[in-house]
Amino acid sequence: MSVVNVTMAELHEKLAKCIAGERVLVDQEGNRFSARIQHVGMTGVKVIPETIIKNSTGDPGDLDGVTVPYDDIWELEVKGVVFSRLGE
Repeated sequence: MSVVNVTMAELHEKLAKCIAGERVLVDQEGNRFSARIQHVGMTGVKVIPETIIKNSTGDPGDLDGVTVPYDDIWELEVKGVVFSRLGE
């Protein structure tokens, strides 16, 4: 897996092109968690934290995600490449 450092603007551009299922790293007020994209919107990204997915016993599609602002997303993983703004 390779890591590519990007700016916030570049990460937002890549997020806008994503489909459901891509992995992201979210940081909300110092709490970091991995999540999977459920839907990309105009003002934020609806994600499902991976801990909820792991512990789910329901059918696919039963989980409701939470919308996070673009600025709370620090990494995006697409096809083995991690686009990260942690190096900013």
